[in-house]
Amino acid sequence: MHTSFSFFCALIISVAVGHAADSPAPGFDERLNVLAKENRYRLDYDGEVFSGPAMTILIDEGRAAQFFLLGEEHGIAENPKLAAALFAELSGSGYSKLAIEVSPYMARQLDDAARADGIDGLKSLFKEPGGEPAFFGMKEEAEFLSAARAAVPGKAPVFWGADYEVLGDRQLITRLEEKRNTAIVAEHLSNLRAASDAAWLKYEETKGPQYIYSFSGDPALVRALRDVWTNRDQETSNILDTLEETLEINRLFLSGKNWQSNQRRAALLRANFLEHWNAEKKKRRNPKVFAKFGASHMVRGRSFTETFDLGTLIPELASAQGNKSFSVLVLPGKGAQVAVFDPTTFSFQPATGKDGYSKNIEPIISAAYDDVITLIDMRPLRNISNGTSAVNAPRLQKVIYGFDMVLVMSGSTPSGTLDHESDPESE
Repeated sequence: MHTSFSFFCALIISVAVGHAADSPAPGFDERLNVLAKENRYRLDYDGEVFSGPAMTILIDEGRAAQFFLLGEEHGIAENPKLAAALFAELSGSGYSKLAIEVSPYMARQLDDAARADGIDGLKSLFKEPGGEPAFFGMKEEAEFLSAARAAVPGKAPVFWGADYEVLGDRQLITRLEEKRNTAIVAEHLSNLRAASDAAWLKYEETKGPQYIYSFSGDPALVRALRDVWTNRDQETSNILDTLEETLEINRLFLSGKNWQSNQRRAALLRANFLEHWNAEKKKRRNPKVFAKFGASHMVRGRSFTETFDLGTLIPELASAQGNKSFSVLVLPGKGAQVAVFDPTTFSFQPATGKDGYSKNIEPIISAAYDDVITLIDMRPLRNISNGTSAVNAPRLQKVIYGFDMVLVMSGSTPSGTLDHESDPESE
Protein backbone atom coordinates (compact mmCIF):
# COMPACT_ATOMS: atom_id res chain seq x y z
CA MET A 1 0.00 0.00 0.00
CA HIS A 2 2.74 2.44 1.00
CA THR A 3 4.79 1.66 -2.15
CA SER A 4 1.77 2.12 -4.40
CA PHE A 5 0.92 5.45 -2.76
CA SER A 6 4.48 6.72 -3.15
CA PHE A 7 4.51 5.74 -6.80
CA PHE A 8 1.17 7.51 -7.32
CA CYS A 9 2.48 10.73 -5.71
CA ALA A 10 5.65 10.59 -7.79
CA LEU A 11 3.56 10.20 -10.92
CA ILE A 12 1.49 13.28 -10.06
CA ILE A 13 4.62 15.34 -9.39
CA SER A 14 6.19 14.14 -12.62
CA VAL A 15 3.14 15.14 -14.65
CA ALA A 16 2.95 18.53 -12.89
CA VAL A 17 6.61 19.22 -13.58
CA GLY A 18 6.15 18.22 -17.20
CA HIS A 19 3.27 20.66 -17.61
CA ALA A 20 5.26 23.36 -15.86
CA ALA A 21 8.07 22.85 -18.34
CA ASP A 22 5.61 23.19 -21.21
CA SER A 23 4.02 26.40 -19.84
CA PRO A 24 5.62 28.38 -17.00
CA ALA A 25 3.38 28.82 -13.97
CA PRO A 26 1.99 32.34 -13.50
CA GLY A 27 3.93 34.53 -11.10
CA PHE A 28 2.76 35.62 -7.68
CA ASP A 29 1.52 39.05 -8.80
CA GLU A 30 -0.43 37.54 -11.69
CA ARG A 31 -2.08 34.88 -9.51
CA LEU A 32 -2.93 37.52 -6.91
CA ASN A 33 -4.45 39.78 -9.55
CA VAL A 34 -6.56 36.97 -11.00
CA LEU A 35 -7.86 36.02 -7.57
CA ALA A 36 -8.60 39.65 -6.73
CA LYS A 37 -10.67 39.95 -9.91
CA GLU A 38 -12.57 36.82 -8.93
CA ASN A 39 -13.48 38.45 -5.61
CA ARG A 40 -14.42 41.96 -6.70
CA TYR A 41 -17.84 43.59 -6.46
CA ARG A 42 -19.36 46.70 -7.98
CA LEU A 43 -20.39 49.66 -5.84
CA ASP A 44 -22.72 51.82 -7.90
CA TYR A 45 -23.12 55.52 -7.10
CA ASP A 46 -25.41 57.90 -8.97
CA GLY A 47 -24.28 61.02 -7.12
CA GLU A 48 -26.79 60.53 -4.32
CA VAL A 49 -27.32 56.85 -3.55
CA PHE A 50 -24.86 53.98 -3.20
CA SER A 51 -26.11 50.56 -4.31
CA GLY A 52 -25.09 47.29 -5.88
CA PRO A 53 -23.49 44.08 -4.60
CA ALA A 54 -20.69 45.86 -2.75
CA MET A 55 -23.10 48.01 -0.74
CA THR A 56 -25.02 44.92 0.32
CA ILE A 57 -21.79 43.23 1.41
CA LEU A 58 -20.58 46.26 3.39
CA ILE A 59 -23.90 46.56 5.23
CA ASP A 60 -24.13 42.83 5.96
CA GLU A 61 -20.55 42.69 7.23
CA GLY A 62 -21.13 45.77 9.36
CA ARG A 63 -24.28 44.36 10.92
CA ALA A 64 -22.47 41.14 11.83
CA ALA A 65 -19.59 43.01 13.50
CA GLN A 66 -19.28 45.10 16.63
CA PHE A 67 -16.69 47.41 15.12
CA PHE A 68 -16.59 48.76 11.57
CA LEU A 69 -13.13 50.17 10.76
CA LEU A 70 -12.78 52.43 7.76
CA GLY A 71 -9.15 53.27 6.96
CA GLU A 72 -8.84 55.95 4.31
CA GLU A 73 -6.61 58.06 2.21
CA HIS A 74 -7.85 61.48 3.29
CA GLY A 75 -9.50 63.89 0.89
CA ILE A 76 -11.67 61.64 -1.31
CA ALA A 77 -15.04 63.37 -1.70
CA GLU A 78 -17.04 60.19 -2.21
CA ASN A 79 -15.62 58.46 0.88
CA PRO A 80 -17.37 60.51 3.61
CA LYS A 81 -20.55 60.33 1.55
CA LEU A 82 -20.32 56.55 1.62
CA ALA A 83 -19.42 56.59 5.33
CA ALA A 84 -22.51 58.70 6.05
CA ALA A 85 -24.72 56.25 4.13
CA LEU A 86 -23.19 53.26 5.92
CA PHE A 87 -23.45 54.80 9.39
CA ALA A 88 -27.09 55.77 8.82
CA GLU A 89 -27.89 52.22 7.73
CA LEU A 90 -25.88 50.56 10.49
CA SER A 91 -27.32 52.78 13.23
CA GLY A 92 -30.45 50.68 12.87
CA SER A 93 -28.48 47.61 13.96
CA GLY A 94 -26.94 49.15 17.08
CA TYR A 95 -24.13 51.42 15.90
CA SER A 96 -24.27 54.45 18.19
CA LYS A 97 -20.66 55.70 18.42
CA LEU A 98 -18.39 57.24 15.80
CA ALA A 99 -14.64 57.29 16.56
CA ILE A 100 -12.84 60.05 14.66
CA GLU A 101 -9.38 61.56 14.20
CA VAL A 102 -9.67 64.50 16.64
CA SER A 103 -9.05 64.95 20.36
CA PRO A 104 -11.69 63.88 22.93
CA TYR A 105 -12.56 67.49 23.81
CA MET A 106 -12.94 68.66 20.20
CA ALA A 107 -15.07 65.60 19.42
CA ARG A 108 -17.46 66.72 22.15
CA GLN A 109 -17.53 70.23 20.69
CA LEU A 110 -18.30 68.83 17.26
CA ASP A 111 -20.97 66.58 18.73
CA ASP A 112 -22.72 69.43 20.54
CA ALA A 113 -22.58 71.69 17.49
CA ALA A 114 -23.91 69.06 15.08
CA ARG A 115 -26.65 67.92 17.46
CA ALA A 116 -27.83 71.48 18.04
CA ASP A 117 -27.86 72.77 14.47
CA GLY A 118 -26.46 70.25 12.02
CA ILE A 119 -24.10 71.60 9.38
CA ASP A 120 -24.86 75.19 10.38
CA GLY A 121 -23.81 74.37 13.94
CA LEU A 122 -20.49 73.07 12.66
CA LYS A 123 -20.00 76.18 10.53
CA SER A 124 -20.53 78.35 13.60
CA LEU A 125 -17.98 76.35 15.57
CA PHE A 126 -15.47 76.52 12.72
CA LYS A 127 -15.71 80.33 12.70
CA GLU A 128 -14.26 80.43 16.22
CA PRO A 129 -10.44 80.59 16.60
CA GLY A 130 -9.25 77.01 16.60
CA GLY A 131 -12.76 75.68 16.12
CA GLU A 132 -12.03 73.90 12.85
CA PRO A 133 -10.34 70.52 13.46
CA ALA A 134 -8.03 68.90 10.96
CA PHE A 135 -9.80 67.20 8.01
CA PHE A 136 -13.30 68.25 9.01
CA GLY A 137 -12.94 71.62 7.30
CA MET A 138 -13.57 69.64 4.13
CA LYS A 139 -17.15 70.13 2.97
CA GLU A 140 -17.98 66.45 2.59
CA GLU A 141 -16.38 65.55 5.93
CA ALA A 142 -18.42 68.17 7.79
CA GLU A 143 -21.57 66.93 6.05
CA PHE A 144 -20.64 63.40 7.14
CA LEU A 145 -20.43 64.50 10.80
CA SER A 146 -23.79 66.25 10.54
CA ALA A 147 -25.46 63.22 8.97
CA ALA A 148 -23.91 60.76 11.42
CA ARG A 149 -25.01 62.80 14.43
CA ALA A 150 -28.54 63.05 13.06
CA ALA A 151 -28.67 59.26 12.66
CA VAL A 152 -28.48 58.70 16.44
CA PRO A 153 -31.24 60.43 18.44
CA GLY A 154 -30.80 61.72 21.97
CA LYS A 155 -28.33 63.81 23.92
CA ALA A 156 -25.77 61.09 24.65
CA PRO A 157 -22.52 61.91 22.81
CA VAL A 158 -22.00 60.01 19.56
CA PHE A 159 -18.49 61.14 18.57
CA TRP A 160 -15.44 59.61 20.23
CA GLY A 161 -12.27 61.64 19.76
CA ALA A 162 -9.14 59.53 20.10
CA ASP A 163 -6.34 61.66 18.70
CA TYR A 164 -4.21 64.70 19.50
CA GLU A 165 -5.25 68.24 18.44
CA VAL A 166 -3.12 70.04 15.88
CA LEU A 167 -5.30 73.11 15.35
CA GLY A 168 -7.52 73.42 18.41
CA ASP A 169 -5.19 74.57 21.21
CA ARG A 170 -7.08 77.88 21.53
CA GLN A 171 -10.34 76.01 22.08
CA LEU A 172 -8.76 73.79 24.72
CA ILE A 173 -7.15 76.72 26.53
CA THR A 174 -10.43 78.63 26.48
CA ARG A 175 -12.14 75.72 28.21
CA LEU A 176 -9.45 75.68 30.90
CA GLU A 177 -9.91 79.42 31.43
CA GLU A 178 -13.63 78.91 32.03
CA LYS A 179 -12.91 76.83 35.11
CA ARG A 180 -12.59 78.39 38.54
CA ASN A 181 -9.03 78.17 39.79
CA THR A 182 -6.42 79.68 42.09
CA ALA A 183 -4.21 82.69 41.42
CA ILE A 184 -1.15 80.49 40.77
CA VAL A 185 -3.12 78.37 38.30
CA ALA A 186 -4.38 81.53 36.58
CA GLU A 187 -0.80 82.79 36.25
CA HIS A 188 0.45 79.62 34.59
CA LEU A 189 -2.65 79.47 32.40
CA SER A 190 -1.97 83.04 31.33
CA ASN A 191 1.56 82.02 30.32
CA LEU A 192 0.15 79.20 28.20
CA ARG A 193 -2.36 81.51 26.54
CA ALA A 194 0.32 84.10 25.80
CA ALA A 195 2.53 81.48 24.15
CA SER A 196 -0.34 80.22 22.00
CA ASP A 197 -1.38 83.74 20.98
CA ALA A 198 2.21 84.69 20.09
CA ALA A 199 2.61 81.59 17.94
CA TRP A 200 -0.63 82.17 16.06
CA LEU A 201 0.26 85.85 15.55
CA LYS A 202 3.57 84.78 14.05
CA TYR A 203 1.72 82.35 11.81
CA GLU A 204 -0.70 85.07 10.64
CA GLU A 205 2.22 87.35 9.82
CA THR A 206 4.25 84.75 7.92
CA LYS A 207 1.80 81.97 6.98
CA GLY A 208 4.59 79.61 7.98
CA PRO A 209 3.04 76.37 9.27
CA GLN A 210 6.02 75.83 11.55
CA TYR A 211 4.64 78.62 13.75
CA ILE A 212 1.31 76.89 14.37
CA TYR A 213 1.33 76.43 18.13
CA SER A 214 1.03 72.64 18.14
CA PHE A 215 4.33 72.50 16.23
CA SER A 216 6.17 75.36 17.93
CA GLY A 217 4.92 75.23 21.52
CA ASP A 218 6.87 74.11 24.58
CA PRO A 219 5.27 71.20 26.49
CA ALA A 220 7.05 72.37 29.66
CA LEU A 221 4.43 75.14 29.99
CA VAL A 222 1.68 72.53 30.11
CA ARG A 223 3.55 70.43 32.66
CA ALA A 224 4.11 73.48 34.85
CA LEU A 225 0.38 74.23 34.73
CA ARG A 226 -0.45 70.65 35.66
CA ASP A 227 1.93 70.74 38.61
CA VAL A 228 0.14 73.68 40.24
CA TRP A 229 -3.40 72.62 39.27
CA THR A 230 -3.70 69.99 41.98
CA ASN A 231 -7.49 70.00 42.44
CA ARG A 232 -8.35 69.56 38.77
CA ASP A 233 -11.31 67.53 37.50
CA GLN A 234 -11.14 64.75 34.94
CA GLU A 235 -11.94 67.03 32.00
CA THR A 236 -9.09 69.35 32.95
CA SER A 237 -6.68 66.42 33.17
CA ASN A 238 -7.79 65.18 29.76
CA ILE A 239 -7.30 68.59 28.15
CA LEU A 240 -3.85 69.00 29.70
CA ASP A 241 -2.91 65.52 28.47
CA THR A 242 -4.08 66.41 24.96
CA LEU A 243 -2.07 69.64 24.91
CA GLU A 244 1.10 68.04 26.24
CA GLU A 245 0.93 64.96 24.03
CA THR A 246 0.28 67.07 20.93
CA LEU A 247 3.34 69.21 21.60
CA GLU A 248 5.54 66.22 22.45
CA ILE A 249 4.45 64.20 19.40
CA ASN A 250 5.10 67.08 17.02
CA ARG A 251 8.39 67.98 18.73
CA LEU A 252 9.63 64.45 18.09
CA PHE A 253 8.52 64.68 14.47
CA LEU A 254 10.25 68.00 13.87
CA SER A 255 13.47 66.69 15.43
CA GLY A 256 13.57 63.84 12.92
CA LYS A 257 12.43 61.15 15.34
CA ASN A 258 9.57 60.03 13.13
CA TRP A 259 9.14 56.53 14.53
CA GLN A 260 9.09 57.78 18.12
CA SER A 261 6.54 60.42 17.13
CA ASN A 262 4.29 57.85 15.47
CA GLN A 263 4.71 55.43 18.35
CA ARG A 264 3.69 58.05 20.89
CA ARG A 265 0.70 59.07 18.80
CA ALA A 266 -0.42 55.44 18.43
CA ALA A 267 -0.20 55.00 22.19
CA LEU A 268 -2.34 58.11 22.69
CA LEU A 269 -4.93 56.88 20.20
CA ARG A 270 -5.19 53.53 21.97
CA ALA A 271 -5.39 55.10 25.43
CA ASN A 272 -8.12 57.56 24.40
CA PHE A 273 -10.17 54.85 22.69
CA LEU A 274 -9.89 52.60 25.74
CA GLU A 275 -11.02 55.44 27.99
CA HIS A 276 -14.19 55.82 25.93
CA TRP A 277 -14.70 52.08 25.82
CA ASN A 278 -14.13 51.49 29.54
CA ALA A 279 -16.54 54.31 30.41
CA GLU A 280 -19.25 52.51 28.42
CA LYS A 281 -18.44 49.17 30.04
CA LYS A 282 -18.74 50.71 33.53
CA LYS A 283 -22.28 51.68 32.57
CA ARG A 284 -22.87 48.09 31.38
CA ARG A 285 -23.14 49.23 27.78
CA ASN A 286 -21.71 47.40 24.81
CA PRO A 287 -22.05 49.81 21.88
CA LYS A 288 -21.26 49.12 18.27
CA VAL A 289 -18.60 51.54 17.04
CA PHE A 290 -17.84 52.91 13.57
CA ALA A 291 -14.24 54.17 13.33
CA LYS A 292 -13.02 56.42 10.51
CA PHE A 293 -9.30 57.28 10.48
CA GLY A 294 -6.34 57.47 8.16
CA ALA A 295 -5.45 54.01 6.85
CA SER A 296 -2.29 53.60 8.93
CA HIS A 297 -4.34 53.89 12.14
CA MET A 298 -6.80 51.21 11.02
CA VAL A 299 -4.52 48.47 9.67
CA ARG A 300 -4.41 45.28 11.70
CA GLY A 301 -0.92 44.31 12.85
CA ARG A 302 2.15 46.47 12.41
CA SER A 303 1.01 49.67 10.72
CA PHE A 304 2.45 51.53 7.74
CA THR A 305 4.48 53.55 10.27
CA GLU A 306 5.69 50.35 12.00
CA THR A 307 3.62 50.84 15.15
CA PHE A 308 0.65 49.02 16.68
CA ASP A 309 -2.35 51.30 16.41
CA LEU A 310 -6.13 51.20 16.79
CA GLY A 311 -6.38 48.73 13.94
CA THR A 312 -4.71 46.16 16.17
CA LEU A 313 -6.38 47.10 19.45
CA ILE A 314 -9.99 47.13 18.25
CA PRO A 315 -10.09 43.64 16.69
CA GLU A 316 -8.58 42.28 19.92
CA LEU A 317 -11.30 44.00 21.95
CA ALA A 318 -13.92 42.42 19.73
CA SER A 319 -12.32 38.98 19.94
CA ALA A 320 -12.09 39.13 23.74
CA GLN A 321 -15.87 39.50 23.85
CA GLY A 322 -16.60 36.79 21.33
CA ASN A 323 -17.44 39.38 18.65
CA LYS A 324 -15.68 40.52 15.52
CA SER A 325 -14.51 43.62 13.71
CA PHE A 326 -14.63 44.39 10.01
CA SER A 327 -12.11 46.65 8.29
CA VAL A 328 -12.02 48.34 4.88
CA LEU A 329 -9.18 50.24 3.21
CA VAL A 330 -10.45 53.07 0.96
CA LEU A 331 -8.19 54.27 -1.86
CA PRO A 332 -8.62 56.69 -4.77
CA GLY A 333 -9.00 55.10 -8.20
CA LYS A 334 -6.61 55.45 -11.11
CA GLY A 335 -6.02 59.05 -12.12
CA ALA A 336 -8.17 60.32 -9.26
CA GLN A 337 -7.33 63.30 -7.08
CA VAL A 338 -7.69 63.96 -3.38
CA ALA A 339 -7.89 67.16 -1.36
CA VAL A 340 -4.71 68.20 0.44
CA PHE A 341 -4.68 70.70 3.28
CA ASP A 342 -2.84 73.94 2.52
CA PRO A 343 -1.75 75.30 5.93
CA THR A 344 -0.93 78.73 4.47
CA THR A 345 -4.57 79.37 3.50
CA PHE A 346 -6.45 76.87 5.72
CA SER A 347 -8.10 75.45 2.63
CA PHE A 348 -8.03 72.19 0.69
CA GLN A 349 -6.55 71.95 -2.79
CA PRO A 350 -6.77 69.14 -5.39
CA ALA A 351 -3.69 66.92 -5.71
CA THR A 352 -2.73 63.38 -6.59
CA GLY A 353 -3.01 60.79 -3.83
CA LYS A 354 -0.75 62.14 -1.10
CA ASP A 355 -0.57 59.39 1.49
CA GLY A 356 0.70 56.74 -0.88
CA TYR A 357 -1.30 53.81 0.49
CA SER A 358 -1.64 52.53 -3.09
CA LYS A 359 2.13 52.20 -3.42
CA ASN A 360 3.41 48.71 -4.28
CA ILE A 361 -0.01 47.04 -4.26
CA GLU A 362 -0.57 47.13 -8.02
CA PRO A 363 -1.93 43.55 -8.26
CA ILE A 364 -4.83 44.67 -6.09
CA ILE A 365 -5.36 48.15 -7.48
CA SER A 366 -5.31 46.94 -11.09
CA ALA A 367 -8.04 44.41 -10.30
CA ALA A 368 -10.55 47.23 -9.87
CA TYR A 369 -13.05 48.12 -12.55
CA ASP A 370 -12.07 51.23 -14.50
CA ASP A 371 -15.54 52.75 -14.59
CA VAL A 372 -17.04 52.00 -11.18
CA ILE A 373 -16.08 51.88 -7.51
CA THR A 374 -14.80 48.40 -6.72
CA LEU A 375 -14.82 46.40 -3.48
CA ILE A 376 -12.22 43.61 -3.35
CA ASP A 377 -12.29 40.92 -0.66
CA MET A 378 -8.82 40.32 0.78
CA ARG A 379 -9.67 37.17 2.71
CA PRO A 380 -9.52 34.71 -0.23
CA LEU A 381 -6.14 36.20 -1.20
CA ARG A 382 -4.50 35.13 2.05
CA ASN A 383 -4.12 31.51 1.03
CA ILE A 384 -1.65 32.36 -1.75
CA SER A 385 0.11 35.25 -0.04
CA ASN A 386 2.14 33.37 2.56
CA GLY A 387 4.84 31.85 0.35
CA THR A 388 8.34 32.92 -0.59
CA SER A 389 7.18 35.40 -3.23
CA ALA A 390 4.79 37.03 -0.77
CA VAL A 391 7.55 37.56 1.78
CA ASN A 392 9.26 39.82 -0.76
CA ALA A 393 6.13 42.00 -0.99
CA PRO A 394 5.70 43.44 2.53
CA ARG A 395 3.37 46.24 1.45
CA LEU A 396 1.01 43.76 -0.15
CA GLN A 397 1.16 41.65 2.99
CA LYS A 398 0.11 44.57 5.17
CA VAL A 399 -2.91 45.26 3.00
CA ILE A 400 -4.01 41.66 2.48
CA TYR A 401 -3.75 40.68 6.14
CA GLY A 402 -4.35 44.12 7.66
CA PHE A 403 -7.73 44.79 6.03
CA ASP A 404 -10.66 42.53 5.26
CA MET A 405 -11.54 44.38 2.07
CA VAL A 406 -10.17 47.14 -0.15
CA LEU A 407 -12.43 49.72 -1.78
CA VAL A 408 -10.91 51.32 -4.88
CA MET A 409 -12.85 54.48 -5.71
CA SER A 410 -12.47 54.65 -9.48
CA GLY A 411 -13.62 58.04 -10.73
CA SER A 412 -13.25 59.59 -7.28
CA THR A 413 -12.94 63.36 -6.90
CA PRO A 414 -11.25 65.66 -4.35
CA SER A 415 -13.15 67.02 -1.38
CA GLY A 416 -13.97 70.72 -1.30
CA THR A 417 -13.46 73.34 1.39
CA LEU A 418 -16.47 74.05 3.62
CA ASP A 419 -17.55 77.70 3.41
CA HIS A 420 -18.05 78.65 7.04
CA GLU A 421 -17.22 82.35 6.81
CA SER A 422 -20.51 83.53 5.29
CA ASP A 423 -23.79 83.73 7.20
CA PRO A 424 -25.68 80.40 6.74
CA GLU A 425 -29.00 82.30 6.44
CA SER A 426 -27.69 84.28 3.48
CA GLU A 427 -26.53 81.22 1.49
